[in-house]
Amino acid sequence: MGELIHLGDRWALPYRGMEVTQVRVDNALTLLLDGGAVIAIEADAELSTPDGPVRLRPGRQRVAEALALFGAKLTWEIIFKNGELHLGFSNGYHLTVEPDAKHEAWSATGPGELRVVCAPGGEITSWGRT
Repeated sequence: MGELIHLGDRWALPYRGMEVTQVRVDNALTLLLDGGAVIAIEADAELSTPDGPVRLRPGRQRVAEALALFGAKLTWEIIFKNGELHLGFSNGYHLTVEPDAKHEAWSATGPGELRVVCAPGGEITSWGRT
Protein backbone atom coordinates (compact mmCIF):
# COMPACT_ATOMS: atom_id res chain seq x y z
CA MET A 1 0.00 0.00 0.00
CA GLY A 2 2.77 2.48 0.76
CA GLU A 3 4.94 2.22 -2.33
CA LEU A 4 4.83 3.02 -6.02
CA ILE A 5 3.08 0.43 -8.14
CA HIS A 6 4.97 -0.28 -11.36
CA LEU A 7 2.68 -0.53 -14.41
CA GLY A 8 5.16 -1.02 -17.25
CA ASP A 9 5.52 2.43 -18.82
CA ARG A 10 4.24 4.29 -15.75
CA TRP A 11 3.63 4.08 -12.00
CA ALA A 12 0.61 4.46 -9.77
CA LEU A 13 0.67 6.16 -6.39
CA PRO A 14 -1.01 4.28 -3.51
CA TYR A 15 -3.63 7.02 -2.97
CA ARG A 16 -6.78 5.58 -4.55
CA GLY A 17 -9.82 6.31 -2.38
CA MET A 18 -8.07 8.93 -0.25
CA GLU A 19 -10.05 12.12 0.29
CA VAL A 20 -8.70 15.66 -0.11
CA THR A 21 -9.11 17.08 3.41
CA GLN A 22 -7.23 20.37 2.88
CA VAL A 23 -6.19 22.56 -0.04
CA ARG A 24 -3.28 24.87 0.80
CA VAL A 25 -1.80 27.65 -1.28
CA ASP A 26 1.57 29.37 -0.94
CA ASN A 27 4.33 28.96 -3.51
CA ALA A 28 2.73 25.57 -4.19
CA LEU A 29 -0.75 24.12 -4.44
CA THR A 30 -0.82 21.43 -1.77
CA LEU A 31 -3.45 18.72 -1.38
CA LEU A 32 -3.57 16.99 2.01
CA LEU A 33 -5.17 13.55 1.92
CA ASP A 34 -6.92 11.68 4.71
CA GLY A 35 -4.60 8.66 4.36
CA GLY A 36 -1.58 10.58 5.58
CA ALA A 37 -0.35 11.65 2.14
CA VAL A 38 0.46 15.08 0.69
CA ILE A 39 0.73 16.16 -2.95
CA ALA A 40 2.54 19.47 -3.55
CA ILE A 41 2.34 21.06 -7.00
CA GLU A 42 4.83 23.82 -7.76
CA ALA A 43 4.60 23.96 -11.57
CA ASP A 44 1.75 25.21 -13.72
CA ALA A 45 -0.94 22.57 -14.10
CA GLU A 46 -4.14 21.95 -16.02
CA LEU A 47 -7.36 21.19 -14.17
CA SER A 48 -10.04 19.64 -16.36
CA THR A 49 -13.45 20.62 -15.00
CA PRO A 50 -17.00 20.01 -16.22
CA ASP A 51 -16.85 23.52 -17.73
CA GLY A 52 -13.58 22.86 -19.57
CA PRO A 53 -9.86 23.06 -18.78
CA VAL A 54 -8.40 25.71 -16.47
CA ARG A 55 -4.72 26.61 -16.17
CA LEU A 56 -3.49 26.69 -12.56
CA ARG A 57 -0.42 28.75 -11.67
CA PRO A 58 0.58 27.94 -8.07
CA GLY A 59 3.57 30.31 -8.04
CA ARG A 60 1.19 33.19 -8.74
CA GLN A 61 -1.57 31.88 -6.44
CA ARG A 62 -3.94 31.46 -9.42
CA VAL A 63 -5.51 28.25 -8.18
CA ALA A 64 -9.04 29.17 -7.05
CA GLU A 65 -10.64 26.47 -9.21
CA ALA A 66 -8.65 23.83 -7.30
CA LEU A 67 -10.81 24.49 -4.22
CA ALA A 68 -13.39 22.24 -5.91
CA LEU A 69 -11.08 19.31 -5.10
CA PHE A 70 -11.78 19.69 -1.37
CA GLY A 71 -13.76 16.63 -0.23
CA ALA A 72 -13.20 14.73 -3.50
CA LYS A 73 -11.59 11.29 -3.44
CA LEU A 74 -8.79 10.20 -5.70
CA THR A 75 -9.99 7.64 -8.23
CA TRP A 76 -6.65 7.23 -10.02
CA GLU A 77 -3.15 8.66 -9.80
CA ILE A 78 -0.61 7.95 -12.52
CA ILE A 79 3.00 9.07 -13.01
CA PHE A 80 4.35 8.72 -16.53
CA LYS A 81 8.06 8.12 -17.08
CA ASN A 82 8.43 11.60 -18.61
CA GLY A 83 7.44 13.07 -15.21
CA GLU A 84 3.80 13.92 -15.93
CA LEU A 85 1.45 13.46 -13.00
CA HIS A 86 -2.23 12.71 -13.71
CA LEU A 87 -4.79 12.69 -10.90
CA GLY A 88 -8.46 11.76 -11.27
CA PHE A 89 -11.06 12.72 -8.68
CA SER A 90 -14.50 11.43 -7.71
CA ASN A 91 -16.12 14.75 -8.69
CA GLY A 92 -15.05 14.24 -12.33
CA TYR A 93 -12.12 16.66 -12.20
CA HIS A 94 -8.73 15.67 -13.61
CA LEU A 95 -5.42 17.35 -12.77
CA THR A 96 -2.35 17.15 -15.02
CA VAL A 97 1.07 18.43 -13.99
CA GLU A 98 3.84 18.43 -16.59
CA PRO A 99 7.52 18.41 -15.65
CA ASP A 100 9.40 21.69 -15.47
CA ALA A 101 12.81 22.12 -17.11
CA LYS A 102 14.32 24.11 -14.23
CA HIS A 103 12.38 23.27 -11.05
CA GLU A 104 10.71 20.40 -9.21
CA ALA A 105 7.22 20.27 -10.70
CA TRP A 106 5.54 18.22 -7.98
CA SER A 107 6.15 15.90 -5.06
CA ALA A 108 4.11 13.30 -3.23
CA THR A 109 4.82 12.17 0.31
CA GLY A 110 3.26 9.51 2.49
CA PRO A 111 1.80 7.40 3.65
CA GLY A 112 4.67 6.53 5.94
CA GLU A 113 8.12 7.25 4.54
CA LEU A 114 7.15 7.16 0.84
CA ARG A 115 8.44 10.17 -1.10
CA VAL A 116 8.26 10.74 -4.86
CA VAL A 117 9.66 13.83 -6.57
CA CYS A 118 9.55 15.05 -10.16
CA ALA A 119 13.00 16.60 -10.49
CA PRO A 120 13.84 19.28 -13.07
CA GLY A 121 13.48 17.86 -16.56
CA GLY A 122 11.02 15.17 -15.48
CA GLU A 123 13.25 12.61 -13.78
CA ILE A 124 11.29 10.68 -11.13
CA THR A 125 13.03 9.93 -7.85
CA SER A 126 11.37 7.85 -5.15
CA TRP A 127 12.32 6.33 -1.85
CA GLY A 128 10.80 4.97 1.33
CA ARG A 129 7.58 3.11 2.03
CA THR A 130 5.09 2.65 4.84
